[in-house]
Amino acid sequence: MILTEFDEELFKQNVREDGYEEGWADGRKEGLADGQKIKAIEDAENLLRMNLGTIEQIAQATSLSVEKVREIAQGISAETFSPKS
Repeated sequence: MILTEFDEELFKQNVREDGYEEGWADGRKEGLADGQKIKAIEDAENLLRMNLGTIEQIAQATSLSVEKVREIAQGISAETFSPKS
């Protein structure tokens, strides 16, 4: 039977490092997803402002829902008709 010395401090360090790496990877995935969503919204706004396509076409092009594109369009309409200071 082979006995090895258990190093509790080394074990704890390895567990922390593994947890850090997993957390970093998860955070990166979430950040990329958030960035993609923000970019899709910006693209939809630009397409709507330029009058390029229907709401359905813009939704398809940006992978946003039709409801979300309608919401963005309503926001743009409100900006257009609200008085500027």
